Formats: sequence, structure tokens, C-alpha cells
Amino acid sequence: MKLVNGLRINHLQVSLPRGSLAAARADLERFYCGTLGFGVTSVDSFGPDHLFLTTDAEGSQFIYVSEHEQAMVAGPDDHLGFHVDSRAAVDEFLAECRAVAARDPRMEIRVLDDLELPQTSTHAFYFRYLLPLWFDVQVIEFRPGFEPARRWRFS
Repeated sequence: MKLVNGLRINHLQVSLPRGSLAAARADLERFYCGTLGFGVTSVDSFGPDHLFLTTDAEGSQFIYVSEHEQAMVAGPDDHLGFHVDSRAAVDEFLAECRAVAARDPRMEIRVLDDLELPQTSTHAFYFRYLLPLWFDVQVIEFRPGFEPARRWRFS
């Protein structure tokens, strides 16, 4: 049995330095929820030093942000990739990130050249805001004859 066929990403945990979440929480929620559309929740039994940034009402996919004595140290290119359905969606997310960057220097953006391969074209950019790793927002467009047999769909 090949287990990878049934796997999908459930969550990513990001640990921040102890004592830093309270100061960043409002800005985290404003951007990740207000701009990108994540939901936010906390679990009382986990205490006040955490939050869950969810992609759906059921919380089946989320970024778990917590405090820890040893905060996450990400490498210069460590990232989590988000796939969207169109170039226009990538560009819309980029415009929102640029709007945040215009008023908040903590927003970092790396615009990438399109990656043109024989089978695909990938349109993407990276952003990093208040969390120690980059997020890659991309669309992968398949050239005729190279469309995948299966596509993941959230319904």
C-alpha cells in the first residue's frame, strides 16, 4: 500500500519566542484572517499563548502558532506553499501583501519570475509576515497533454 496517496497536509506548527505572541496577535489576525481569509480560534486548555489559523470552518487545515522557549528558526528559503486556482488569484494575493508592506515594514515580499517548464508554467511569489518562515503563493498551469489525472479539491 502506498500511503502517500491518502496523505494531505493537516497543519504546520510555528513556534515564536516566549512572550511575543500577545504583542503580535492583533496584527497576525488582521493580516492572516482579514487579508488572506483564514479563520482564527484558540483552545482554552492550551492556555493563552497560542492560536490556530484555520483554512476552513472545521479546522481540518491550520497553522498552529505557539510560544516556546526555543522558537522556530527557519532557513533562508524554508516555506509553506499555498496553491491557488489562477494567475489572477496569485496577483490578487500579491497586491494585498504589497498594500500591507506599504504601511508595515515587517511584510517581506519576494516576487519570482514565472517558472516555465515543458509540462507546466508556475506563477508565484513569497511573503513573510510576523512568522519566521516564508509562504509561497502559486498557481501551476499545465500545458495541453500534461494535465494531472487527479486534482485535489476542497468541497
